[in-house]
Amino acid sequence: MARLHFQSEAELYAHKAWETLKLELPVDLGLVASRLGIEVHEREFIDDIDGLYMRLPGAPPIIAINTSYTKPLSRRRFTLAHEIGHHLLGVRVSPGSRLLFFDTSKTSRTMMERACDHFAVLLLMPEALIRHHYTELSYNAEQRTGIMAERFGVSAWAMRRRLRELSLPVKNWRRA
Repeated sequence: MARLHFQSEAELYAHKAWETLKLELPVDLGLVASRLGIEVHEREFIDDIDGLYMRLPGAPPIIAINTSYTKPLSRRRFTLAHEIGHHLLGVRVSPGSRLLFFDTSKTSRTMMERACDHFAVLLLMPEALIRHHYTELSYNAEQRTGIMAERFGVSAWAMRRRLRELSLPVKNWRRA
């Protein structure tokens, strides 16, 4: 049954991506970006930059992701999902105009940044799938967070945070 109500545009867009693209875990963010007409470039930047989103009239939108060794794959995936959020949520903010977002660890947490983070979380870790895998791994509570993080292509830290958001108990998992 199709959902009729969403609490935010971020939730609506993440739901639409899963429904229309028939996504599977871990989410193929290249497919999502491609279907939206976004060019994705991976380059090594200075460490301060995680990624950027740029839209200019008459040109395809561009996302650039920092591939520095200090940016683990799970972080780059979250950044790409976040930048896709800028593309989707930025349309209403200033349709047809120039947009440029640099995302760094020091980027101020504006409403737009929080909305893009929320979109990234919902796209990468949808609630129904989190709950399904959480239950499926109930026999292995000690390793559950790490296994789920790997399945979803996110960091263990992001997975722990998502589980807590959904009020699911989290074991004190530590890296080896």
